[in-house]
Amino acid sequence: MSSSKYNKQRGIALVSVLWLLLLLTVLASGLSVNSRNQARQSGNIANATQLHHGADAGLQLALLALAQTADQQPWLADGSPYVVPFDDMEVYIALFNESGRIDLNTAGPELLDGLLATVEPDDALRARLTDAIMDWRDGDDLRRLNGAELDDYLATGLNYGPANAPFKSVEELQQVLEMTPALYRQIRHSLTLRNPRRGINPQFAPRQVLLALPGVSESTADQFIEDRRARHEAGQPPPATDMFPQSLLSGGAPGVNYTIHTEARMNTVYRYRLTASLINRRGRPQVLKTEQEFVPLFTDTTP
Repeated sequence: MSSSKYNKQRGIALVSVLWLLLLLTVLASGLSVNSRNQARQSGNIANATQLHHGADAGLQLALLALAQTADQQPWLADGSPYVVPFDDMEVYIALFNESGRIDLNTAGPELLDGLLATVEPDDALRARLTDAIMDWRDGDDLRRLNGAELDDYLATGLNYGPANAPFKSVEELQQVLEMTPALYRQIRHSLTLRNPRRGINPQFAPRQVLLALPGVSESTADQFIEDRRARHEAGQPPPATDMFPQSLLSGGAPGVNYTIHTEARMNTVYRYRLTASLINRRGRPQVLKTEQEFVPLFTDTTP
């Protein structure tokens, strides 16, 4: 065999070996990445299972609290978060009596504008949003002064118009003309579809809802919240509400509609959220619907 032919064959063999080594390296890297991903997924599943049990335990504690008589309930259903340590987790529990929140389908424009005013300083935008909400839920296609009907939605490039029917969910508010995701996120927890009254019950109203009432300052709202919590813990009657506009308040017994939010947290990066809607009649809470969400590492953990 000539020297040139021999060298050529050696060169081909060397290239083949290099390609084989490259292929083996790629396969090894793939197996390593796949193993890491599988380990990560297994860890996520284990954490999700543990956190799920923690969030469910928080729900059971909340249901047990609601089953007590009104003067024996340990937690006030005003949306205040309570923290319960549980093994290597922290479980956050918040109860809402829906009579304390603003109903998207029954509240008048004054309450809706007041809620928007807690996060949106632009008077003109608030006026448009308030009327657009009213136009969305009413049963006609007559446009309010600052509102929006089908032509207004089409003019902005949207392929839909107002439902001209009551809201079916709080999330539907995001479809209202000029409602931005950021604005929605800031007001969603103050809204409900389960308060049949036009006004709100201040004894269960979250801070933002109290600030939505005309003429209520932050100091007034904070002092009222402090007073009602202290009185609740002491087993005393709730504080007077004469500092609030009475026309926007609802009186009578507390409503029977409740929502419970629980969130189990681990290592500040893993969270499991559980939301339950229920009816509580005569200390017999009945869960109607639950929703749950696992929030692992490397995803948005904003509450």
